[in-house]
Amino acid sequence: MRVLEFVANSASLSSADISSALDLPSTALDDTAAVRTKLSGAASSIETASARQTDYKSYAETLSSHLTSVDVAAVTAELPTYQAQLTASHSALGKILRRNLASYLK
Repeated sequence: MRVLEFVANSASLSSADISSALDLPSTALDDTAAVRTKLSGAASSIETASARQTDYKSYAETLSSHLTSVDVAAVTAELPTYQAQLTASHSALGKILRRNLASYLK
């Protein structure tokens, strides 16, 4: 289009004008290749983001399923056992931390 406009608006065409007109398609082709490269990079970024969002959606759905399918009665029954284990663990750690080498050697 630019070549046709250039030729149509020129009163007389010199060899320099013809050379400039012939360079326009080459420049346009180079610019098109640059735009194509940018679009390819953008498409790749979009595909990566889409894959990540799909993975996150799957993770969120699995997490939601696990959180909503909890057996409250079973957890309530197990809670005293876990609490007793935690208390025993704290007590044992307290006894270990109160020990030192001098009291051990006695």
